[in-house]
Amino acid sequence: MKEVSATGGARIGWVNATWPFAKLAASAMRLRLTSVLGTYDFLPIDVVSLERYGSIPFFYNGIRIVHARPDYSAKIIFWCFGNPEALIGEIHETGFLPTAPAKSEIKWRGIPVRWTAILFFILIWNGLFLLDDAVSRRFMARPGLFALVPLFLAFSICWGTKVSPRLQKLILKDGHSVNEIKAHLSLIQTVSGILLIIFAVLVFSHSFG
Repeated sequence: MKEVSATGGARIGWVNATWPFAKLAASAMRLRLTSVLGTYDFLPIDVVSLERYGSIPFFYNGIRIVHARPDYSAKIIFWCFGNPEALIGEIHETGFLPTAPAKSEIKWRGIPVRWTAILFFILIWNGLFLLDDAVSRRFMARPGLFALVPLFLAFSICWGTKVSPRLQKLILKDGHSVNEIKAHLSLIQTVSGILLIIFAVLVFSHSFG
């Protein structure tokens, strides 16, 4: 059975992963996009078409997977250095031929997250930073542990949303899947985790220095 694979970048929704943090692999039965933003599997019946996307080599050039999976983000793109049309041809040569009808294409359906959840998170996030500022002013100290809490909160909520159906029900609008925002959650989780480590080192080095 013939297979083809290529290394490049990916865009899931509005989140990008640059080269070489994504891989597209295809066989007659499956198309798989793997990246630091998550793994996305497609059967021929899930795909409407594979289309060239962009026209700037090395920077804005790739393949858009036009699909019919409602649990995935509407826009899924694989960025590649070579000729996208040639890669599409190689994918078709494996025997992977999209069979989903055009009318089944998933369109953008708005923000999957409830506005109440977004507002609640913003209030808690800002409140904790204000609390840390008030404590540091009151005791004439450097910003400390309370500054770490918002970052830990962001990291924990992103991780929890990925794995907890109960939390997903609270955060997501009805009819939406966590897979639609997994790439965004991974990005926030990565950034908040890195900042949490950096700020924790700074806070504790000042405390014991």
